[in-house]
Amino acid sequence: MTTRKPDLRTPSRRTLLTASATAAAATALTSDAAARTPQQPRDRFAGKVVLITGATSGIGEATARAFAAEGAAVFFCGRREALGDKVAASIRAEGGRATFRRADVREEGQVRDFVEACVRRHGRIDIAVNNAGIESPRAVRVHEQTLADMEAVWRTNAAGVFLAMKYEVPRMLERGRGAIVNTASVSAEVGWATIAPYNASKHAVASLTKVAALEYAADGIRVNALAPGAVDTPMLRRAAEAFGVTYEQIAQDYPIKRIVAAEEIARVVMFLASDDSSAVVGHDLDATGGYLAG
Repeated sequence: MTTRKPDLRTPSRRTLLTASATAAAATALTSDAAARTPQQPRDRFAGKVVLITGATSGIGEATARAFAAEGAAVFFCGRREALGDKVAASIRAEGGRATFRRADVREEGQVRDFVEACVRRHGRIDIAVNNAGIESPRAVRVHEQTLADMEAVWRTNAAGVFLAMKYEVPRMLERGRGAIVNTASVSAEVGWATIAPYNASKHAVASLTKVAALEYAADGIRVNALAPGAVDTPMLRRAAEAFGVTYEQIAQDYPIKRIVAAEEIARVVMFLASDDSSAVVGHDLDATGGYLAG
């Protein structure tokens, strides 16, 4: 089988929305993100229990740290045990409350046990952030994709969100309230050439979000998603390195002309999880820095 390296002048270049170039370039393009955003009260989520999937790095890690910094008890999972323990220890060292439990969202039993372990430890789940995700293994056209690659991405990105909600929702129904935030993608709103597995899986996340929102809104459970664009994460770095492009090149596709910091996305998640968004239900919030506006 032969594969084509995408022409970086075509839309397939934008497959790089899910990966990145170098940490140095990222720092230059995202370092002032925190300074531009007013600091929130540190006790905004005091007393809340927040469950997060896929929080050993990237958006998930930033979200875990942000919730813990504002008073929440964070219970999170990932597949990399050593890294998860390190992140949890770091959060606790900064005065936050965090517990890591290894779980693979592709495995139903592990997802169920992860959710139940959170309830055993904290008694409930107030907020669930279903963030675990992977990128497409190869950037090739549809006819060159393999079923194995499609299934691998779908199993994590789409089935992982389904399984998480399957076990989170009953616990929230017991209390008659809760907020769920699913990590979708700009790829859930548009089509990107050469990353069919990822693109299709994120469309599925957006659809699952809308269905669940309609089914549980009357039960006091709000379900929403967010659509990040190019975010400084290990996933973005892997893709940029694979295609030999820089953050500066990727940033030109966005009106804000920079790469978004993971901490900025964490603040979007927190908005959707907070009472400030009490009227927002079934929405996939554009967090692309203006890309979808065009």
